[in-house]
Amino acid sequence: MTSAYESDPIFDTVPRQLSNLVTRIQAGEIALPDFQRDFVWDASKTEELIRSIISKFPVGTLLFWKQGSEELFASRSFTGAPELGAQKPAELVLDGQQRLTALFQALMGTGDERFYLKVDEFVDIINYCVLDFHEVKFERAIISVPVKSGMAQEKKNAETLRSSHFPVDQVNVFDDWLDDYVENLRSDDEGVNPKHLKSLYRRMRDKYIVPLRSYGLPVLTLPETTPIEAVCTIFETLNRTGKQLGPFELLTARYYPQGVNLRDYWVEALENYRALADFKIDPYSVLQAVCLRAHNSAQRSDVLKNLTANDIREHWNPVIKGIAGVVDMLQSDCGLIAPKWLPYGMLLIPMAATWPEIQELEPIKRISAYERLQQFFWCSVFTTNYDQGANSQVGADYSLLKSWAITGEGKEPEAVSEDMPIDVATFRAASVRRKALYAGLMCLLVKSRAEDFHTGQAMTPYRVKEVQIDSHHIFPKGYLKKQNSSESSELLLNRTLIDADTNRIIKDKAPSVYLKDMAEAYGDEKLSSVISSHAIKVDSESGIMRDDYKSFLDERLEIIVQFVERATGRKLVGETSI
Repeated sequence: MTSAYESDPIFDTVPRQLSNLVTRIQAGEIALPDFQRDFVWDASKTEELIRSIISKFPVGTLLFWKQGSEELFASRSFTGAPELGAQKPAELVLDGQQRLTALFQALMGTGDERFYLKVDEFVDIINYCVLDFHEVKFERAIISVPVKSGMAQEKKNAETLRSSHFPVDQVNVFDDWLDDYVENLRSDDEGVNPKHLKSLYRRMRDKYIVPLRSYGLPVLTLPETTPIEAVCTIFETLNRTGKQLGPFELLTARYYPQGVNLRDYWVEALENYRALADFKIDPYSVLQAVCLRAHNSAQRSDVLKNLTANDIREHWNPVIKGIAGVVDMLQSDCGLIAPKWLPYGMLLIPMAATWPEIQELEPIKRISAYERLQQFFWCSVFTTNYDQGANSQVGADYSLLKSWAITGEGKEPEAVSEDMPIDVATFRAASVRRKALYAGLMCLLVKSRAEDFHTGQAMTPYRVKEVQIDSHHIFPKGYLKKQNSSESSELLLNRTLIDADTNRIIKDKAPSVYLKDMAEAYGDEKLSSVISSHAIKVDSESGIMRDDYKSFLDERLEIIVQFVERATGRKLVGETSI
């Protein structure tokens, strides 16, 4: 009877002899999926691996994926192995590429270095015994030298290598090498007993050389029926500490045999549209938008299972132009002056998927479509509708957005409807940890023509970089701490965009003090214009002039609510007077 704690095996785990793995890599039966990163190990890591192998230490499990008759991914050979032929590999390596490549190159004599074992370091000739691994000085026993590339390197290698250095790539003919080595020793010293020496070194061979052929590496094999989304999840998990590889890399390899090179597509897109690099757009987001247009879903499972090479050919360029167009619109019309202030990267996906149809409208009709798209942006941000379940929300929004944004008819997306209220109390209590609200408020201030504290000029992406404009406290944190304020200094309402020079003037001063200093420099009228442009009430009785933090928060909330209502076209719920 099967125990409740037992289960059917999901994976096939079998130790594989190192010599067998090397032979199969050489024959192209074991290969790499094309999305795997390149071989990056240096010689010292290979030396450490050889030490572990000959000491019979564990070196970790390898992960293979058995391949069926259908070629799901483009594959390539290991670095240093022959190019793959027409026959499809039987297995692809998902984890263990660096270890297998290092061992293959060392044992086959390929790559940039050659590896040697100094056999004398493994034996005690005087006592006629083979040393245990803890007695071996491995820093001298295992060495590597670069492949000869000129007279100087050849001379250096000759000075390093002695007759006692056994080439690792000759592991299959050690006995022949040993015969020559002992013969050389005999010619140098007539007192050498060849029979005894060979016996000693053969025992050394059995202990330290044979594992280079017989060592069993544990291999976990995924069956060929493993779903692609499971392979993607496994591979992403395994590669979190190295170069990040995910669905885009998997699909790059998958579509390559079908004549679609996603890497080339992406490089071309980056060259043509600077915004993609500036805003660190993930190429997977492009695939999500393509899947949205082709299959009405941005879910990971649909991207991995349903997206086809033909979908990419049809929708890639329109989506790329859509992302670039949406980013440009957000920069010019919605105050997005820096990538860090994009509230939700996922919002770009349904907007970009809708963009191509907007471009097909007559120019005069595009204006209204752009306005609806911007309303959708602001409503999604201030309802925080993408804080959870963003992938599902993208699909739900696109199904309505593609009609409503273009024609103004039909049901509007959820965030735009009155069914999802925007609460005044949320803005009053929200701290800077509410990332989307925080970013949305900064964008809204720029859209509402907030002026640079230092010059009174409008904020632009150039000026943000040039004078280091960033979010800073209006009531300084240090000041509020000294006042023992019961209200947090980290509320959104206590933040605005201030340049570095002005922030240094502010330090931990009371607002009335630093505003007086600024008035002397800029004049009362100009100062009032700048401060009020940041949604701050400024007159002799205002909270900021009286250093009254609570009054300031309530006054600013009232102004911010008006800004939000204009941007969203929605009436906020609740009272502004707290």
